Amino acid sequence: MVGAWFARTFKALEYRDYRVLWIGTSLAFLAFMMSSVVQAVVAFDLTGRNGAVGFVSLGMGLATILVSPFGGVVADRFPKRRMLFAGQTIIGLNFAAVGLLIIFDLITIPLLALSTLVMGAVFSFIGPARQAWIGELLPPKDLPNGIALQQVGMTLTRVIGPFIAAGLIGLSFVGTGGTYLFMAGLFVFVIGSLAMLPPSRAVARGGRSFRQDMALGMRHIRERKRLMLAVVTFIGVIMAGFSYFVVLPGFLENELGRSSKDMALLMAAGAASGFVVSLAVAGAAGSRHAWTLMAAGGAVLGLSLILLAAAPNFAVAMLAMLAIGAGTGAFQVLNNAIVMREAEPAYHGRVMSLTMLAWGVNGLVAYPFGALADRIGERETLGVMAAGVLAIIGAAWAASVPLRPGAPAIDVEAETLPRPAGGD
Repeated sequence: MVGAWFARTFKALEYRDYRVLWIGTSLAFLAFMMSSVVQAVVAFDLTGRNGAVGFVSLGMGLATILVSPFGGVVADRFPKRRMLFAGQTIIGLNFAAVGLLIIFDLITIPLLALSTLVMGAVFSFIGPARQAWIGELLPPKDLPNGIALQQVGMTLTRVIGPFIAAGLIGLSFVGTGGTYLFMAGLFVFVIGSLAMLPPSRAVARGGRSFRQDMALGMRHIRERKRLMLAVVTFIGVIMAGFSYFVVLPGFLENELGRSSKDMALLMAAGAASGFVVSLAVAGAAGSRHAWTLMAAGGAVLGLSLILLAAAPNFAVAMLAMLAIGAGTGAFQVLNNAIVMREAEPAYHGRVMSLTMLAWGVNGLVAYPFGALADRIGERETLGVMAAGVLAIIGAAWAASVPLRPGAPAIDVEAETLPRPAGGD
């Protein structure tokens, strides 16, 4: 039985090209997860305010909202490997620049926000490209498992990343500047993994304009009710519930009497449980129970935020973060798998670019949430987040009831993806 579970859960890793992409993607996510901790520490140390942590995230939010719809069209029109080469190089250089600014004591909040703006703009292109490339590397029957395993890898980096970031920040000869340089070094290996992969497909454009391709993607989502509901639910939950990291530094110092650097321990606890749950549900990503399990994960997130808001000490906060990690892990893995399953392969880049809007909106609301915490308190702000998550999950569950029976609609006008002789 264990052997059957293992084979089902890790099925997609049997494909060599997917395996190489998975490793490179996981290293990139490791750097990204480390950055969420170190940039929060730098911002809070510079100002001592929650609003500054949210303001830094604002740059990534603005870039993602403005750029990601275009990034999805580009991902569906141009070779993915070339896009990833360029994008990963820019992010690596961006991390290196911030590290040097910190080391030479030149970093400011506006410059830190500018770095997240650059990262958000680039990620808006490479995120959809990476997701769409998975659709090329795996057969349709194994695609949900491949998407789920990518989320598992991402969650694993959420476990490792905060610990590595906290350890490096704590070393006097490394600090926050050296941590940024370490993250930049990871991208040398990320780019190297891309060189091990075959050329990606060059997709025929069919004489359509850029705007027409974007409109087709939007129509594809509107016509598939379950797909649209999954996308809207994802955006709503990410917007309402995933900004808790903004108030964690202030929550620790003002409510629990701990150092803001202990944020890394809380994030790692949540990531550890998220990894376990993500791995547990990966095999169910393509099953008929996926929507129910996804909704359950969102509900757990909302209830866990209430527990965190009421935590009287650090131990209870750690317990709450374990539950938050479990809820977010299940929700993200299953939602991404549902979205990719409900969308036609020709639209994967455009569809995933719209789910990326969630992270853009998350970046935008991070600043208001941080300012709200400064005004009414961290506990109360966490309660507002919890109420939003539970309301969205409840509405999504009610809306999904009439959509559950039956098979996905077939898009007779969907594009095909012939493999041409060339590509990159």
